[in-house]
Amino acid sequence: GEASTLGALGIRAIIDAVCKNKKAEGKNLQQKIDFMAEAGWLSRKQAEFLHKSRLLGNAAAHEMETPDTTTLRNAWRIVENMLASVYVLPVAKSEIGNRLRG
Repeated sequence: GEASTLGALGIRAIIDAVCKNKKAEGKNLQQKIDFMAEAGWLSRKQAEFLHKSRLLGNAAAHEMETPDTTTLRNAWRIVENMLASVYVLPVAKSEIGNRLRG
């Protein structure tokens, strides 16, 4: 019930925070996610999945729809993947590059 609704809202908030951190342009979260894909932070497929997670958060926020546990778990996996793509992989790539040059 309430925990799932809060989880969906939290997932949407994380997506929004990453877009703000990366200065994604757009007047709404949908456009900001598309900007992230165009800027190369996300693949087109990742953006597609994030739109689904964004819609899940919208439904929780505006219609108070409670997602089921499986849907929420899958949305969290999508967000984890985004966090890895945006923050973890660039650092790993840089470290590998430094080691190869060193």
